[in-house]
Amino acid sequence: MQMNALEIQGVSKTFGANKVLADLNLSLRKGEVHALMGENGAGKSTLIKIISGVHRADEGVMYLNGEKVEFHSPYEAQIGGVATLFQEIQEIPDLTVAENLYAGMEPRKNRFLIDWKALYEGAQKQIDALGLKIDATEKMRHLSPSSRKMVEIIRAVHKRKASIVIMDEPTANLNQGEIDALFSMIGELKKKGVSIIYISHRMREIFQVANRVSVLRDGRLIRTEDIDNITEEEIVKLMVGRDLPALYPQRTLPENAVAMKVTDLSVEGELDKVTFDVRRKEILGIAGLEGSGATSVIKAMFGLKHVTSGTIEVDGDVLAIRTPKTSIAQGLAYVPEDRKHDGLFLNKTVGFNLVASVLKSHFSRLGFVVRKREAQAASKDVIKRLGIKTSGTHSKIGSLSGGNQQKALLGRWLVGSYRAILLEEPTRGVDIGAKVEIYKEISALANSGLPVLMYSSEMLELIGMCDRVVVIRNGKVSGILSGVELTEEKILSKALSN
Repeated sequence: MQMNALEIQGVSKTFGANKVLADLNLSLRKGEVHALMGENGAGKSTLIKIISGVHRADEGVMYLNGEKVEFHSPYEAQIGGVATLFQEIQEIPDLTVAENLYAGMEPRKNRFLIDWKALYEGAQKQIDALGLKIDATEKMRHLSPSSRKMVEIIRAVHKRKASIVIMDEPTANLNQGEIDALFSMIGELKKKGVSIIYISHRMREIFQVANRVSVLRDGRLIRTEDIDNITEEEIVKLMVGRDLPALYPQRTLPENAVAMKVTDLSVEGELDKVTFDVRRKEILGIAGLEGSGATSVIKAMFGLKHVTSGTIEVDGDVLAIRTPKTSIAQGLAYVPEDRKHDGLFLNKTVGFNLVASVLKSHFSRLGFVVRKREAQAASKDVIKRLGIKTSGTHSKIGSLSGGNQQKALLGRWLVGSYRAILLEEPTRGVDIGAKVEIYKEISALANSGLPVLMYSSEMLELIGMCDRVVVIRNGKVSGILSGVELTEEKILSKALSN
């Protein structure tokens, strides 16, 4: 019988009074892709942090290629052959792509001097081999989120010739071409005998790349099964421990009245006279391939891009969009695609983050809380309404799971009154249970009369949630789909059409 690449026996981990892993057993075969599934908070992140040396287990043992190991740091895990791609990008933004790829492993002319030519040529060779259009000399901070993610993937895969690669939500923010490149990379790694732990909430991916799947719930291993012997419905039920309601909620039909109107919206080099409207009680989707300009539409509307021409009207009022501050003041709510970099105050409490959009009404100009009871009450109401799992409003938002952070980001806009809501990747990196709750809340916001504009890279999400979808190609509207035309094939056709 072939030796497993990784064997975990009886691993437990407790933080304070919270036992996040309990007597967990898991094996990883050589050259397999092993999917790790579970709701946010099920213990997946803690488990991979133990494997990668970030945390140490309280109990249990771990064997790597038959040898007992106990990593005391991420560096020790890397030396041992474990490379980890965490969900959030780990980068040095002011260094180049090549410098990030080779960080700590720079080719050298001698003991003291880095071989810069070899560094840049080697980095570009790795990038070109995957068919990616990334310049190795560009600084990381100037890249798009998807390009930054691909650099992180390349670095994790090639770092110290790892025998085990852990991938946590690797396709978040990637376009289809980059996803295809990633899956091709995974195929090559398997041929070389590299083992992969793959974490994703996208079921289609799991059935596309995984050999086996293990489901965690409440810190315990519920079941491990060959991917050919289990269905999507069975995985979901194992994850949540109950039957879920329909993924996409039933909604009332939008009204004919136009609530928001965008006319000739232009951003130099990105958008060219984009025009559409959003009806009252409607969820309007934005779709488009990477580089199409689709991701710029909402950013421009919220004041994050310099608009060169065009108008935005809400309830007949023409808005003066200059900055996010003026957008919020005029009634626009916004959920960004990157919650940690652009949305949350990670060093602040859950309560602070939930009332962040209305701080002026709760704090004095000197920063003192003047309406503490009201702020706490509003925060507690949102926590209850969205089912945010936290020990209280005083907890640091950074300690919450990704799904609960995403709920809090959406919940921020439930405090106060707004005229329209703009969403980018509203369920990025969250589990199926959290998706159901977020979809339910988005639907409720639309049903209350708010126009909702939603960009998503997941076509099934757009089809399931939206009444109509605007497809962007080369910075222009290439089509607006609804009804029976709202299919994956039609969206792709419009996104690729001349």
